[in-house]
Amino acid sequence: MKKHLLIAAFMLFATASVFAQEKTTVIIKESNNDDSKVTIVEKIFHNPRMVDPLPSIYYSYENMFTGTFGPEANIPLRSSSFEWGLYGTTHIVTSRNGVFGIATGLGISNAYNYLTHNMVLNQDANRVAYLEPLITYSSTEGHGPANNYAHRSFIRYWSLRLPVMLELQCKVNNTPLAIAAGAELEWRFGMRSFARYGGAKHTITDDLNSNPVGFNVLFSLIFDDTVIFFRSGLTDMFSVKDCGDIYQMSLGFGFNFD
Repeated sequence: MKKHLLIAAFMLFATASVFAQEKTTVIIKESNNDDSKVTIVEKIFHNPRMVDPLPSIYYSYENMFTGTFGPEANIPLRSSSFEWGLYGTTHIVTSRNGVFGIATGLGISNAYNYLTHNMVLNQDANRVAYLEPLITYSSTEGHGPANNYAHRSFIRYWSLRLPVMLELQCKVNNTPLAIAAGAELEWRFGMRSFARYGGAKHTITDDLNSNPVGFNVLFSLIFDDTVIFFRSGLTDMFSVKDCGDIYQMSLGFGFNFD
């Protein structure tokens, strides 16, 4: 139910942001009255359109690191790890020439981090996250004799995102080209660990002790309606763990729908 309410709130914001991006026309009428004539002067101003710094819909490659921009974490991920998501953005500041702008918005995403080396992420009775071999899982008892190798394991979670971006824009052959940089607050929820063995998917834990609030840096390159972006986490993903400090990274692309 909570997930459905969040998605509905996001769609409402995204719809409002589309209308907020429409150009504004202001008509000023000046009258010169004498006995013979009335002169009306109309001045029309247009707010220059700036492209959105983040995509309306996107797909990204996911990885985890032991430190910001650092080496690979103690949680080894498959190259198939990914995230999909949606953003609704609107400009709160735009220069008169359409070169500089500040944008904010709301996003929602769903990440899948697939583990390698036959490992699974679990947590003990004190909610301390740790890694253990998948081979310890039995097809009949969960934990048991090593008689059934798991096909794969993965971590899945949702995020609600609040970005603020600074944007510079120019035009190439009348097509907008922009770069943007900024920061993002992230609220993570529904983080679970799964494994596939015995021909079925099994929940290892449905309440991983993650840090619910994260802080990220964002960079994006926008050409017309196509967006390429990079995101790096600055805060640890887990509250208490026995697998090193873990930070999230994304490299993705997407499209804007104006």
